[in-house]
Amino acid sequence: MEISSQNIRFIFGLKLKQLRTENNYSLSELSKHTGISKSYLNEIEKGKKYPKPEKINTLAKALHTSYDQLVSLQLDKKLAPISSLIKSNILNELPLDFFGIEAHDLLVLLSNAPTQFSAFVDAIIRIGREHDFKVESLYFSVLRSYQEMNNNYFPKLEQAAKSWRKKMQLGHSARQLKNKLIEQLTHQYHYQIQLDGFSLKPTLKHLRHLMLPGSPPRLLINKNLTEAQVIFILTRELSYCLLDIKKRPLTSSWIESQSFEHVLSNFKSYYMASAFLLDERPFTKGLVDFTQKPVFNPQEVVDLIHSNNVSAEAFMLRITNLVPKYFRYSNLFFTRYNHTLTDDSIVLNKALNGAGLGQSSANNIGIKACQRWVALQNLALLKENPQSFCSIHKVRFQNEPQQFLVISMSHPVTPGHQLNCTISVGFLMDSRFMAQTKFAHNSNIPAHTVTYNWLAAQTNVYDGISTRPMLAREQARAYLKEEIKKMME
Repeated sequence: MEISSQNIRFIFGLKLKQLRTENNYSLSELSKHTGISKSYLNEIEKGKKYPKPEKINTLAKALHTSYDQLVSLQLDKKLAPISSLIKSNILNELPLDFFGIEAHDLLVLLSNAPTQFSAFVDAIIRIGREHDFKVESLYFSVLRSYQEMNNNYFPKLEQAAKSWRKKMQLGHSARQLKNKLIEQLTHQYHYQIQLDGFSLKPTLKHLRHLMLPGSPPRLLINKNLTEAQVIFILTRELSYCLLDIKKRPLTSSWIESQSFEHVLSNFKSYYMASAFLLDERPFTKGLVDFTQKPVFNPQEVVDLIHSNNVSAEAFMLRITNLVPKYFRYSNLFFTRYNHTLTDDSIVLNKALNGAGLGQSSANNIGIKACQRWVALQNLALLKENPQSFCSIHKVRFQNEPQQFLVISMSHPVTPGHQLNCTISVGFLMDSRFMAQTKFAHNSNIPAHTVTYNWLAAQTNVYDGISTRPMLAREQARAYLKEEIKKMME
């Protein structure tokens, strides 16, 4: 296996630090013995520099070792697990710099307990193999944590979208907007845009769009998309240009995730496009007006989505951007379930928890049970009648006091592709939410309690909920807790 130059520097730096420590030298003392500056030695140990042969020879003599042993890529037994980690290229795949972590600092930390760390890495690898874990999953998990830490609101992207909207001087109709977006892409960025882009490539007809770099860049768009879908693709493409993003996926992120930078770029373009099409101030005012209505009207949500020329997903995600910011309410979640009709499989392919629900809630069975129940109810209705619809439910999980109000949009993804989806935003019905939302008090909203038995019976759903045996143990534990609670009362 070929080892990158960066990883060669890491190994050399670790060996140098280990030998320096064994010889009881500080960096200053080693500098005096070798004539190499302290700052340069520090750079070597951090894996940022690799010395020239004459300096390596000087270091080897000062550390009582040979030149060949110092440049060897083999570490001693104590650091063998660290060597395996470096050579596996995992460090290059992890987005450490995104969180301000240097790979070398992590290696030094782990080298203090290499045996324990080796066992930890081995366990992670085993779990990954058993559950078909891919590094792409890690990228999306990191992105999700990043969104949740920021309450899914990003002021710089909001400001960029606001400036862009002001320059565009948009008209009101979808046709005007679409033409203006095409004009800007073609005139300012010299794109060639084909609105029937896959007519000569039927093997790619399942794609929504494909951007082919070059001079000029070519944007191929599927002719079967709705006007709103086309507008969103054009808006996202312009977002890449305006944000000057070079490393980016060329089509949907779930097809191409070469690095974390690709995933992050994909998110930024999506966010900015949504902020451009759904101006935060008018959108927030509309939400305030909507929450003051005594009765929830599903058709009003459908009409709002259509009037804004956006997809249901962009509309619902925009709620998660702005409700924590302007309503000071972050006890919410977002989910998207896809239903492939050909094999009847249902997959949770996008999820986000507001900061109020906490990071640990990603594994909370109660919340996921409510999410799954709403999704399966909607997808069953959509399968019988493939027409877009909006729904609202109050859902709780057995033995848990928390109740969620869940608003969903369900629709076929692309006509003829045997793929449906349901997109939901759920709100914890605590005192703050109830005080702000009048229609939540309406007793006509259907309410349901999800049980362990129902949850365990769904075998065609993939959304991170534990297996049947695990659910049985959780059910037994919940029963035991309830019985003990009764005895103590």
